[in-house]
Amino acid sequence: MSNLILDRPLRQAILDDRRITLTDQEFEILWVLSAYAGRSLTHQRMIEHLDENDVEIDIREILPCLLSLKEKIPPPRRLGLLGGRAMLI
Repeated sequence: MSNLILDRPLRQAILDDRRITLTDQEFEILWVLSAYAGRSLTHQRMIEHLDENDVEIDIREILPCLLSLKEKIPPPRRLGLLGGRAMLI
């Protein structure tokens, strides 16, 4: 996703020169999704990627975080959600 800058040490996201305030969990989910931009990931696969990076999150927390991210990422950039899958477009 062009114009998206993710600063992992600061847990900061900047989109089109505008800072997006994210929780730690939202940042980590966005980090994983950005690594697979354009490809869909199941919630379970996201959990596996997060776990590999020592990020503890329960699968029940994924959907609320994704819905929050969907609101925070303005069009034309999109976070697609469909049946237990998510994709950063």
